[in-house]
Amino acid sequence: MNSTTHAATSATMRALVGGKGPDWSLEETVLPAQLGAVRVEVHAAGLNRADLYALQGTYTANAQGQGPFTAGMEVAGVVETGSPLAPHLPAGTRVMGITVGAFADYVLCHPRLLVPIPDRLGFEEAATLPVGLVTEHDALVTQAGFTAGQSVLIVGGTSAIGLIGVQMAKALGAGTVIATTTSETKRAALLDAGADVAVNTATEDLAAAVLAATDGRGADVTLDHVGGASFAELPQATAIGGTVVSIGRLAGAATTLDLDTVAFRRQRLIGTTFSIRTRAELGDVVAALGEQVLPAVADGRIGPRLDSVHPVSRAAQAARRLRDNAATGKVVLSFADAHTGPPPAADPVAGMFGGIAQIGYVVRDITTSMEHFARVGIGPWFHLEGVRPENFTYRGHPSDMVMDVAVANSGDTQIELITPVNDAPSMYRDFLAAGHEGVQHIAYWTDDYQALYDRARAAGFTVAQEGRIGGADGRFAYLETEHHPGTVIEISDVGGGKKLVFDLIRLAAANWDGTQPVQRIDARLVGGDSTALTELMEAFG
Repeated sequence: MNSTTHAATSATMRALVGGKGPDWSLEETVLPAQLGAVRVEVHAAGLNRADLYALQGTYTANAQGQGPFTAGMEVAGVVETGSPLAPHLPAGTRVMGITVGAFADYVLCHPRLLVPIPDRLGFEEAATLPVGLVTEHDALVTQAGFTAGQSVLIVGGTSAIGLIGVQMAKALGAGTVIATTTSETKRAALLDAGADVAVNTATEDLAAAVLAATDGRGADVTLDHVGGASFAELPQATAIGGTVVSIGRLAGAATTLDLDTVAFRRQRLIGTTFSIRTRAELGDVVAALGEQVLPAVADGRIGPRLDSVHPVSRAAQAARRLRDNAATGKVVLSFADAHTGPPPAADPVAGMFGGIAQIGYVVRDITTSMEHFARVGIGPWFHLEGVRPENFTYRGHPSDMVMDVAVANSGDTQIELITPVNDAPSMYRDFLAAGHEGVQHIAYWTDDYQALYDRARAAGFTVAQEGRIGGADGRFAYLETEHHPGTVIEISDVGGGKKLVFDLIRLAAANWDGTQPVQRIDARLVGGDSTALTELMEAFG
């Protein structure tokens, strides 16, 4: 089923719900929506130990409510609904990140917790990365203060997060990286990820192996994903003045520690978790990836370690693989079968024109209109009579239209008054003939007129009339956008002489004292005529 059609017609989706029993239940639930959030079309979601702990009821994320919950915290997919808070992530952008409720066809994400997926990675590969990237970088760099050249010990290196840590340490310039496993068959995975030394702690003495690899110093930074009884060995394996960071507790939260060793070696012990951090704090963690980590992902120095991919219907089997420690790398759930239609796409018109620069009125009596606006404080008015645009066409045919024009500013917004003075066809003449008078168009100005013109045409807009006033820098076009009177869109080049004149008119409004409300000026001004410009600037002093 086309995912967009499913969302639009039923407003429901599939989700893996926890908190109702020993396993997740696959349920049809309401499509989520929240102001400011990015809604992501989930293609793949990474499975983490914390997901299993949440299922058991021993882990509750800070953003997770009480009672049944949509599981998952690691997502890769496509932005389906963008956020004004994330203009850099429009609809259709491939993204990966951390969130709450990732095990669903759609998920809401905080804009700061998403990053674009590098082109070289597929969704399933991307889903292996976010939790590992934020966890290891925060522990290694932010918490432990790692600097290039230091040695790093990663305990529990064949976990999905540990394998990211091995690669990250090497990518950030570690002198020596030592990583541990309890399975001889997994030693090769550590070396393949970039470890200089792989230690099987089931058969080798950890401290002896680390001291041998570091000329007797020990590791400058130790990242521990295991905890439990083996945590007691880490101070001996860590350098004098070194740092031990407790990240995970796969072997349990309890340990016995010789504090004399910690004290005599002047070591720092740091504990870390993401479960109680606020979104703002998590946003800072994700932002910290930008300088070094994301470029390393983009060029392949840090890459996915994908163990297996499971359809959402087999989520229980996926959980079992992780629970049984059978995985080397990340176990991923696939939601791709819900998204077989074309990918979401950003509206090509959204924000295309920029901000409104001018409001244009078509009136029967331009003098009376100027007087009215002046009485309510808008002025001074610059009145040009007998303006004949060059190369003017109306609905594709040449037209010898002549008009009187007056312009003034109210703050940064220009007000334009137009009165057609002959019977040549134009949208202005059509507007009056239909019995209207007042706002006829809103205008957007650009210093790259041709690019905006081409984009508008490509987006399906039809040009109703166009021409130029003042040579190559004075082009304008009116688009067929009127859904009720006053909604025609004009796009206008604002360069050369026209820009100078418009800047002077804005300056005049800012300093107007109410005298001389109407200034009749030479129409040659908007064409950049040097004599006319000199006369106007002299009038301004």
